[in-house]
Order: sequence, then structure tokens, then C-alpha cells
Amino acid sequence: MAIATRTLKDTVVGEGAYGGKVTVLITFDDSTASNTNVLDASGLDGHANGAMLDITRLWWGINNGKDDDDKNWAFLEFVGASSDTLAINLAGTGYYDGTAGPITNNSTNTTATSGDMEISCRGASGHIIMELRKDASFTS
Repeated sequence: MAIATRTLKDTVVGEGAYGGKVTVLITFDDSTASNTNVLDASGLDGHANGAMLDITRLWWGINNGKDDDDKNWAFLEFVGASSDTLAINLAGTGYYDGTAGPITNNSTNTTATSGDMEISCRGASGHIIMELRKDASFTS
């Protein structure tokens, strides 16, 4: 089965500040896909070139994965203009509640791909729910 995504929420940014939220559900079954786009930020409400998204919370369930055996794990990347940057590696079941702060988008990008997210899977089946925060470059 291919990787499937569904946007569950896309709210606007408040008056010139952070605030808009995006929630995406990602599902996959025995996937070995690499660099698969799971979020096209240019399709989100208020997107402008250079606008970024930060990960604020994550929930995931991936088949008993271990990130050192090259199977049953996945990783998310922020899409960059010249290269992608790792956001997080995921294996097993868990959540990130954001209390340590957002996982900030550290890619260098001022183009329409800013804010995009990709996933690469290593023989993994499961799901990821990703909540992101729009930065102030998104228009209200």
C-alpha cells in the first residue's frame, strides 16, 4: 500500500502572529518509500513563499520498530531549497506532546516548497498524526 495522507485541520494564522494549526494523518503499510511528500504547504490556507511550519505535537504507531535495524521505522524531513533536513526519527508507539517546545523547521527555503514535509519508511507499517504550527509568514 502506498503512503496516504489526509489533512484533518487547517486553520488561519491570527493577526500577524503564530497561531494557525495544521493536523495531518499519515498512514502506510509495509512501505519502503523514500522522500515521499506528505504535506504540500502551498495548498494550505494563507501560504506564501518562504512560510514555514513547525511540528508542535506527534502521535505514532509503527510496527515494533527499532531505528538501528533498518526496518519498521520511519523519519520525517523538512523540505529545503538545496537539501532536506531531518525533523525526527520514529519507531514503535509514542507521542511528542510539545512541552519541550516545537520541533522547528530548520531548512533553508524561500520558495513555494517551504513548509513541505516528506517521509521515508524502512519496511514500516503504521500511522503518524502530526500537528504543525504556521509561522507569521502565512497570511491570515
